[in-house]
Amino acid sequence: MNINDSLCLSALFLATGGLLSGCGGGSSSDDNDTATISGVIYAAPVSGAQVSIKTAGGELIAGPVQSGSDGNYTIEVDRDRLSEALIVESSGGTFNDEATGLSVTADSLMAHVPAGRLSSGSNVSLTPGTTIVGRLITAHQMTRQAAENAFQNAFGYKPDSAVTPRASGGEKNQLRAGLRAAAFSQLNMDLGLQAAEQFDLLQAIADDLADGNADGSDANGPIDIGSSGKRLPMDIQNRFSRAMTRFFASANNLSGLTADEIGALPEGSVVLTDSYKIERTPMMGPMEGKSTCTLTITNNSDGTPATGLNLSLTPVMHMAMHSHSTPVGGCIEQADQPGSYQCTVYYLMASKMMNGTSMGFWDMKVTIGDEEAHFYPTVMMAMGGDTAKAVLQGQDDKIAGMGGMNPGGDMAGDHQMQMSAMDMGDGTMPEKRKYFLFHDGLTGTTGNHTFDLFIATKENMMSYPAVSVGTTLKNEMGAEWTVNTMSVEVSTDRTNWIAATDNGSGHWSASGISGLTDGSQGTLYVRLTVNGEQKTDDGYAPDGTADDAEFKVTPGGSSMSMGM
Repeated sequence: MNINDSLCLSALFLATGGLLSGCGGGSSSDDNDTATISGVIYAAPVSGAQVSIKTAGGELIAGPVQSGSDGNYTIEVDRDRLSEALIVESSGGTFNDEATGLSVTADSLMAHVPAGRLSSGSNVSLTPGTTIVGRLITAHQMTRQAAENAFQNAFGYKPDSAVTPRASGGEKNQLRAGLRAAAFSQLNMDLGLQAAEQFDLLQAIADDLADGNADGSDANGPIDIGSSGKRLPMDIQNRFSRAMTRFFASANNLSGLTADEIGALPEGSVVLTDSYKIERTPMMGPMEGKSTCTLTITNNSDGTPATGLNLSLTPVMHMAMHSHSTPVGGCIEQADQPGSYQCTVYYLMASKMMNGTSMGFWDMKVTIGDEEAHFYPTVMMAMGGDTAKAVLQGQDDKIAGMGGMNPGGDMAGDHQMQMSAMDMGDGTMPEKRKYFLFHDGLTGTTGNHTFDLFIATKENMMSYPAVSVGTTLKNEMGAEWTVNTMSVEVSTDRTNWIAATDNGSGHWSASGISGLTDGSQGTLYVRLTVNGEQKTDDGYAPDGTADDAEFKVTPGGSSMSMGM
């Protein structure tokens, strides 16, 4: 007698209503007719939530079931309903809010799943992001593509209910999903809302995005956040980026992700401080090298241009193993546009490679008095074949060792391996001082061109001062010294050199350059000498070979300057 026969015989004696079905060794009819769907309810893991599946028309077809202490749930649904668009939603339960640490009673989360997307064993996890997209589809009748595009344009990513979010101990895509959910918790706290009001915040954001714009308003005006008495701010996009970076840097972040692994941050163009509205234009992304933008600043009190301000820029690049700043040209108010400030930054490196690989993220802090605003530009690699920057080094001219990986001249070379091309310092040995030479502009016509340079140096990871005659720097022992003499010379043939003029604050200009042809790429060589020491490309004494910096330039070509 085989096993199946034994099972069937046992069933015969035990059954009271006839033989049990399925004794032939195959699946039962119930197994064939139902599919198992699982996932996690996640604001942080929500315990005790009631989870149901409905059709797009609101018909309940599965559940409710209850989520476990880890937020996980499993639910059975008729297989023949998987060909329909479905809504998975939860209500109630409790969770520990990640930003505040408080125990919170949850409200509703949801995910909209397109028809035919699910099969038995599929994962559908509910997060703040899937909830906003789901409400755009169900409450605002947006197509799924339009809803996802509106969300991605606002928050920098596309929510994926198939990914199970994790606060720790998961795959990188799961950890990113968990970190992004926590960013909404941080955003809620930053807006001064109670922890439980974050569900009202999600609804308000969905209402905001219904017109495709993340600006805190709809056709009826500013959007209220539930009954909190607060309104959704017009800079909600930028505030999410700020919340994301703040939670990432906090002790509450258990993900273990590094700055190059957290995903894209939305580049909000508007920031509100207590006193000012600051709008950044143009929206086109900056590139490695010289980048400019315009900051238009108005007073919150009456909307008038905020004139005569003293702006301070502090750009910081957050990478996997360290953070560093970059040279800054400053901000100048435009004489013909009150309240409009043209700002220049000289980026040492890109935050995103051409193949999409992230190197980390730039945080551009703008300080006005005791108020500050943060922008998060995605900085791309220099394009077009012309040289954006070059680096020369001192020999006896040294600074204190920084330790870890330090951004150095090698970054001007193989951009595909920019991380590995950084100098390694042990934090004890001095390092040779680097001078960064940036293409600052090329004007004139064939036979008479003017080449502008901006020159800065590295004092430490957070200080890259401009260098002109009279600049005060520090050596490897921390002692101050002054740039008493400095020469910058430019040549097209390494034989005939033109002395550049020091225009102050790191700006130099060499005029009367011949040997370049408009519309054709040529080469300029730049020789730098500070206090009698000629700087070289390798940090060793000049040997008569390629000791100078080399710039590929195209007169009459496109500008090197992009948006900050």
